[in-house]
Amino acid sequence: MAINIGQWAIAGTVPVFQVPPGACSVTFYSTVATGQLYLGMSTAVTAANGYAVSTYPTTFTAFNSSKGAQLYGLNTAATTLPVNYIVSTDS
Repeated sequence: MAINIGQWAIAGTVPVFQVPPGACSVTFYSTVATGQLYLGMSTAVTAANGYAVSTYPTTFTAFNSSKGAQLYGLNTAATTLPVNYIVSTDS
């Protein structure tokens, strides 16, 4: 098992993370107010189609057959905002 912990600094729309292929668990949250940060699987992520990042930890799990995916972050605030993450993999 490998655990990767860190922080993304999001300003505008940027690629933030490559979800690894195979089984893994990804947890993320922000330490700032909600309603300003969104995650999605395309550079076309918006507040309407993205997943709103909360100040509470949110987790999703990928299974063995997962091919992985690139996540993009959108920040609608005027300043750079942080998103903290923890990724746990089987390898």
